[in-house]
Amino acid sequence: MIDIETLRNIEKEEGIPKEKIIEIIINSMKEAYKKQFGEENAVVKINLAKGEIKLYAEKTIVEHVTNPVLEISLREAGKFETEAKLGDKILIEIPLKSLNSSAVMAARQVFMQGVAEKRKEHLAAIFSEKLGQIVKGRVARFKGRGSTGISLDVGTQTIEGTLPFEEQIPNERLLRGKEYEFYVKEVKLSERNPVIILSRTDPNFLRKLFEREVPEIAQKIIEIKGIVRSPGERAKVIVLSKDLHVDPVGACIGPKGVRINSISKVVNYEKIDIIRYNPNDEILIANALSPAEVKKVEIIPNTKEANVYVDKKEAPVAMGKEGINVSLASSLTGYNIHLIEVEEGENNEERK
Repeated sequence: MIDIETLRNIEKEEGIPKEKIIEIIINSMKEAYKKQFGEENAVVKINLAKGEIKLYAEKTIVEHVTNPVLEISLREAGKFETEAKLGDKILIEIPLKSLNSSAVMAARQVFMQGVAEKRKEHLAAIFSEKLGQIVKGRVARFKGRGSTGISLDVGTQTIEGTLPFEEQIPNERLLRGKEYEFYVKEVKLSERNPVIILSRTDPNFLRKLFEREVPEIAQKIIEIKGIVRSPGERAKVIVLSKDLHVDPVGACIGPKGVRINSISKVVNYEKIDIIRYNPNDEILIANALSPAEVKKVEIIPNTKEANVYVDKKEAPVAMGKEGINVSLASSLTGYNIHLIEVEEGENNEERK
């Protein structure tokens, strides 16, 4: 009915622990017994090492038998246990070959359902450990509503994760069969396989890339204080060094830009500004508007707004394409930034 070698293969290929396989077998054999005999007094003993599966009926020794499925006479019990006495329970082996086709079918159904359920739980547990981490996967198919199916390898198995449309980098063309990196954003159970939601736009994806590429961040010498992104266009990362001898901006950029370029390549060559942290909000706002040069920052009292003065030639840089630079700087610092152009040599200020 159930081949031991098949069970070993399930343990190896599906990744289901041996103890869980034994649990599935026991449940399936009990269901087979119940299907044929209508009672729940089955006992299953399994020895995977020896390749043995035995089914027993647990019966109570009574003087007068009224239900032969649950009870056995003292005389009959003596054939199996010489020291049997009234009131004892005894196990009577049920040959597996004696089970009828309905019982066998019930056992197989419970077994397959059990394997599917444990496989789902096993995969969910694996990816729950990968939650908030980076994984590699290949583009498998393009689904409805703009989402993309991503093949993820788990040992000898492959499971499909989902990259929703809103988690995709705008204007990035993902190629079928090509391998990319993804951030595991969410893992939840469903009726079939666990649902694994992936992302390439989440700011934490960028954080994990920095932790991987910049040893000083992984070692907690440098702390990332904040990240904002306009995926595929620009990102800003505030960094703080806990060691006066370590330059946080230089460490993140790396020799000849090797570190920052490596990170940017993963996110479709997104521009990344490394911002030096400063506890002074005025200085931090000026830094956040990088690469623009700021003349003056004026925080409006009792508000989270700031007027930022820049030369007219610097205004387009401070603003950025479609206002991305100033928008990201505002999000990063928590201040609503108003850019004010200053003509060189003029005292008048014009709000833009």
